[in-house]
Amino acid sequence: MRYLLSIYQRAINLHFLRWGRYRADVLVWIVTIWCTLGIQAVFLYVTFTVSGGNFFGYTANEVIGYFGMALVATGIAESIIVGVIISLNKAVWRGNLDHWLLQPPPFLLRLVTEELGIVWYWPHVVVGSGIIFWAFPVSLWFMAFLTAFVASTIEMALVLLFCIPSIRWGRWDPYEGLWEYMENARSIPIGRSGSFMLWLASFGVLQYSLALEVITGRLSLLILLLISVGVWSLALLMLKLLIRTYGSASS
Repeated sequence: MRYLLSIYQRAINLHFLRWGRYRADVLVWIVTIWCTLGIQAVFLYVTFTVSGGNFFGYTANEVIGYFGMALVATGIAESIIVGVIISLNKAVWRGNLDHWLLQPPPFLLRLVTEELGIVWYWPHVVVGSGIIFWAFPVSLWFMAFLTAFVASTIEMALVLLFCIPSIRWGRWDPYEGLWEYMENARSIPIGRSGSFMLWLASFGVLQYSLALEVITGRLSLLILLLISVGVWSLALLMLKLLIRTYGSASS
């Protein structure tokens, strides 16, 4: 455990040192992200108002709380897993994946510490936490943050499921399309919608709608935990199979 924590500590230090040299780029990136989130918030408000408050059966505070919870979960998930999107395809294209596989740290640990997103996504956690404190009563704060964390683990596993095939098919860039989809699709809770197509279209961010159902007492936290375990099991199995395939191909 001490060894693993030391790797994370060094990765975090390197992350801040690296982006400390490009403050202007980081600022522009953060502003761009928050312009997108601002547009989502306006869209959410307009849609809720036009629907006369009948937004799939959610109250105004639940919709606002959902937005805050999604921000916190996204900030946690993408601060850790963003390196998969940024670094994995480059490692494959440049032929560095064999070097990764030969390093002492476990491959998954190397994958998630190669590039962190703390500098970019800490505002998500801060602002999202403020929204949670404002939208939900004190009695729900602990559950809101707990479910947000569990939802973030599901997003991490889903990103791995989307990106791991680039180990085997190295010409696919998971950065294209995946980022925009997850940023835009998570803005509306659809857990109480009866539309199968809407659920299918929101597959990659459905965990946030389920998290809101847990917060409001309509769904058991155990179910959300089981979903996280199931998705992570599938992601790790795929990672193991594809690494084995890649190794046999390179040998």
